[in-house]
Amino acid sequence: MLFYPESFDKPVPAVLIIPDYHGLTSYAKAEAKWLSEIGLVGYCVDIYGEKGVPRTSQDAAEKVIPLFNNRAAVLNRLSIALEHACSLEGVDASRSGVIGFSSGGLFALDMARRIKSIQAVASVWGVFLPWELKPSAMIEPSVDGASLLFIHGTDDNFNPMDSNMNLIRELDQAGTDYQLKLLGGKKHAFSLKTSDNLEVLSGEEPQALLYDEAADLRARQYVKYFLSEAL
Repeated sequence: MLFYPESFDKPVPAVLIIPDYHGLTSYAKAEAKWLSEIGLVGYCVDIYGEKGVPRTSQDAAEKVIPLFNNRAAVLNRLSIALEHACSLEGVDASRSGVIGFSSGGLFALDMARRIKSIQAVASVWGVFLPWELKPSAMIEPSVDGASLLFIHGTDDNFNPMDSNMNLIRELDQAGTDYQLKLLGGKKHAFSLKTSDNLEVLSGEEPQALLYDEAADLRARQYVKYFLSEAL
């Protein structure tokens, strides 16, 4: 789904939104629309396509696990999506970015690891490693590399602090330009309001997901400044 700024007199960067494991939700679309409101082209990726938007945590997990198990295929699909976004009218193909949420944060990180043409990659309550799987570092020295921003809560059960330290070591070794913003005591999905949380709307009571207004506002400002600087 595509969102353009209301008006612009020259080509502007395109930024992909890679949703969490619920797919192309109203929340993901709103994030892409927000990008258009700050002068960028927002392009929300449909990670499931015809498989739709799984509403419960169990259904979403069943949909996303095959993607975790074949990240090379996901990377290829996202690379095609990025190329398409950069080919659109009004888009400055020399400047592009990616923002990923939860599982989408992992896929965004993989794009930063492998695709040379991206300038900015942000992961918001993202997952650095898929559960029990611990793949080796994927960064190649020949990749120029995007600037990276990670925004995470310290009480995120889906992305424990050990994962942060592993990522720090990987990125430091690669000489990557990155920022890691830790929000004290915040849980996973801290920017996902209850009214947008499909698990809550389906009758679940997810204890690991907790919206926090202050964290949401801070993350928004962090991302906005990061994109203005990197793009």
